[in-house]
Amino acid sequence: MYIPAKYLEEEWAAQEELIRSNPLGTIVTSGEDGLIANHIPFFLSADEETGVKYLQAHVAKVNPQLAALKREGTEILVIFKSSDSYITPSYYPTKEETHKVVPTWDFGAVHCYGKAKVIDDGKWVRKQLDHLTGQQEQSRTKSWAVDEAPQSYVDLLQKSICGLEIEITRIESKFKFEQKMKKQDIDGVIKGLALDKKSEVSKLVDKCNTTA
Repeated sequence: MYIPAKYLEEEWAAQEELIRSNPLGTIVTSGEDGLIANHIPFFLSADEETGVKYLQAHVAKVNPQLAALKREGTEILVIFKSSDSYITPSYYPTKEETHKVVPTWDFGAVHCYGKAKVIDDGKWVRKQLDHLTGQQEQSRTKSWAVDEAPQSYVDLLQKSICGLEIEITRIESKFKFEQKMKKQDIDGVIKGLALDKKSEVSKLVDKCNTTA
């Protein structure tokens, strides 16, 4: 990924927050039929002793991408992206002063590379389902859990999927949120996005430039 120095994000805390807040990843593999991409939700975990980080998920056994995932030694790419937005020059006060402004697009992205392991173990898959569901339900007032569904129904559905674990070997991340712009223009973007009901991106611009 092309990453200008001002947009390079190397802090794991920021990378982790983006992944956990936007767990629907795009998994990309290369095989005999060329590139294949699918969009699946992931659960991020880490080995407490070694610090090795893993992306865990489940995929349908009939998914054609499974063949590439099973190929030993194949490098996998999983892409996570934050909320994003078009940035109009109208947000920048500099527009009224010099007109030397152009549109852009603000976003954050984390690219995780690693090796995949396909797991056809019922207990592991069930644990992954519990983790993934818990991750998404935890913010709800009345959360739902997998064990609320009939066990026979869960067992039936579970037969059609297998587990996936990707050991992360390297990470690239780009956080493009107006860094190095004039303060008045950064403030203009924060205000403009909020007024346009894009509060999530507005908060990201604010956060990236508060800690920059």
